[in-house]
Amino acid sequence: MKFTIRLVFVFLFSWMLYLIPCKFLTLDFFKIKEIKVESNSKILSSELTEMTKIIYNSNIWTIDLESLEKYLKKDVRIEDVKIKVLSLGKLEIDVKVKEVAYYLQTKDRVFLIDSNGDIFGYLKEQQEKDTYFLVVKDFDDIEKLLELSKRLDETLLKVLISQIYIRDYSCIEIVLLDGTIIKTNLEVEDEKYKVLETLYNELAKIKKIEYIDIRFNDFIVKNLEEKKSDDK
Repeated sequence: MKFTIRLVFVFLFSWMLYLIPCKFLTLDFFKIKEIKVESNSKILSSELTEMTKIIYNSNIWTIDLESLEKYLKKDVRIEDVKIKVLSLGKLEIDVKVKEVAYYLQTKDRVFLIDSNGDIFGYLKEQQEKDTYFLVVKDFDDIEKLLELSKRLDETLLKVLISQIYIRDYSCIEIVLLDGTIIKTNLEVEDEKYKVLETLYNELAKIKKIEYIDIRFNDFIVKNLEEKKSDDK
């Protein structure tokens, strides 16, 4: 008798284990009916819309959230993504798009790049940001310009910069918004940029500067009046 009762119990338990995934967990109650999308940019709106269409009405127990995250992270425009279940039938997709650190210009093309120098889009794909252009002839030059840019970003000069490019093997030119050129290279110490801030601010009040060369012990300053005099 005890054996029969035990057998019945095992049978009922096994039957319940069968019914839970086959019947209970497949109820409409567990289908995705609401998807909340959080993003710091609109450039992925079409892709995210398509994904939500695929996920919508799917059973929450059959969705591999980790695989979906990995899939989205393959997009070079995405910095990070988190997908989580808010409640039964409700998902949240939180997408963080890469921030523009600089614009990269090569010939007639302008790209968006992050602080690591990775290209992740074109100029018109994001709202314009108050940053400057790294102008290169060869993509191999990006690393040098990034090294200098990260140093300049710690100075007050950052907001005055229009573009940076390599003039030759010994000179990198920083073009300010008013057209002033700063001649420098990677050997110039950070302390010199602090002196340059003060020097430029004082000189710009009284004259138009053509360039300031900070590569040597003494600062070399040439203003536009000197250039006109030489042309006569």
